[in-house]
Amino acid sequence: MRTFLTRSLMFLTGAMLLGAVAGAQNDPAAAGRVLSVATLAPAGSTWMRGLDAANRELRRRTGNAVSLRFYAGGVQGDESEMVRKMRQGRLDGAVMTGTGLGQIHRPVVAFMLPGMFPNREAMSRSRQALSAEVESQFRQQNFELVSWGESGMVRLFSTRQVHTPADLAQAHPWIWRDDLVLPAFYQEAGAHGVPLALPEVLSALQTHRIDTFVAPPYAAVALQWSSQVQFVSEGTGSIGIGGIVMSTRAWQSIPEAQRPVVQEVIRNFSQLIGRNVTRDDETAINSMQTRGITLVQYTPAERAQWTALFGRARARLVGTISDAAWMDRVRNGR
Repeated sequence: MRTFLTRSLMFLTGAMLLGAVAGAQNDPAAAGRVLSVATLAPAGSTWMRGLDAANRELRRRTGNAVSLRFYAGGVQGDESEMVRKMRQGRLDGAVMTGTGLGQIHRPVVAFMLPGMFPNREAMSRSRQALSAEVESQFRQQNFELVSWGESGMVRLFSTRQVHTPADLAQAHPWIWRDDLVLPAFYQEAGAHGVPLALPEVLSALQTHRIDTFVAPPYAAVALQWSSQVQFVSEGTGSIGIGGIVMSTRAWQSIPEAQRPVVQEVIRNFSQLIGRNVTRDDETAINSMQTRGITLVQYTPAERAQWTALFGRARARLVGTISDAAWMDRVRNGR
């Protein structure tokens, strides 16, 4: 009888342990919430190193209750595909450029229109003044804009010198298929852009299908695009934006007590990544010049031509990006 009781107790204890393990595997809260997040950022880049550090801090702060699983280098498709997958529940979130954010809420693209701001400080003031309203607009689209900010001064890269809009009209520039701004910009310049998904750009440069593109300097280096050009301009009058966004469904799946921690960690590391990328932009420009890429500097008369072009492009986009009133608010930060 004692042997029978001992075996029975061992069986019951084992069954209880197996039940507890099975319960933990089926209970997301017990196992920890792992959020799938896609990005075009290449593995090993400043962006990914910062995001990986944010994930380590998030796991530490939440006791592994919440963590991030990144899909880097565009393996989940271009940003429009990421948005579709988030809407379908196949992805929880994405780290996106302003082009991707515009796929969710178009008026946010106004922040990166050409010539909208004289410098990054002016853009930062406007973004901070309107941030709560923009985040609310994303929620109305069933997305949580967890963090967003400036992503660098955009420059014009090319295989030929481009001093004026007339020079640009002779080029074959890349247009991101999902971009709402570049088509208007190139149309006003008289250039015929070549629509491509972002992962197609490098091969298009190598085969001379395109000879011109716009990007922040560090992005041009990280994506290997700068190796295919000989000239870079002093600027295009546009400041990029980027952000980390999650579907409302995914955001609400995070335990409520952990959401402020998740947002705090992501925002803190987003600011750190932004500072590091700004530093890397400057380093990239210096490095390019040592490798023989020529920095094209405009004369005051040439700069005036670009300023006029930027104004015409913005005017063309009224009603496509947003109404004129919102563009005015963005420009003046009110």
